[in-house]
Amino acid sequence: MAGTYSLQQYVSDLKEITAETTDEKNIISRVSPLAERLVADKSWLQQTYYEADEEQGFGVHLLHEEPDHTLAVLIVNWLPGRGTPPHDHGTWAVVAGVEGTERNIRYKRLDDGNRPDYAELKVKHEFNADEGDVVSIKTGGIHAVVNETNNMTLSLHTYGKHINYTNRSQFDLETNEKKEYIVRVE
Repeated sequence: MAGTYSLQQYVSDLKEITAETTDEKNIISRVSPLAERLVADKSWLQQTYYEADEEQGFGVHLLHEEPDHTLAVLIVNWLPGRGTPPHDHGTWAVVAGVEGTERNIRYKRLDDGNRPDYAELKVKHEFNADEGDVVSIKTGGIHAVVNETNNMTLSLHTYGKHINYTNRSQFDLETNEKKEYIVRVE
């Protein structure tokens, strides 16, 4: 596709897609190539997107969010050797690599989910996501992200709803504890 594809056009397209359908699979299949197109042209990147939260291990910068917290678009940077615990999003997600390689670890839940503060997980699949790669995660999917490189990585995250408003969870693999997962967003 020729020409510049702006963040504003991306958001406009997201609104159009989600107004036409609520089918998660359809939304993800339509948003993924648009996210790939947006990250191909880095003219929208700003230096502030490289500011990370040392304590958190990554920086989260809000690019767009609807007043009802739907259609959140974030840029996330990952410090070298840092990442997230296993977590879900409470919504669908489309993540596109902007710079660097990020290790993605997907998990399968082994327990029946009846205990609200407990979850048994095992690794289902691991893979690297590079610059330009798109990773999609359905609601309920559990994964972790790790930057195993010596440089900061950057990725574009698009969610059906802002992750801090979805009652999402993080998981402790040693204790099987499941608890709320909120991140600091700039």
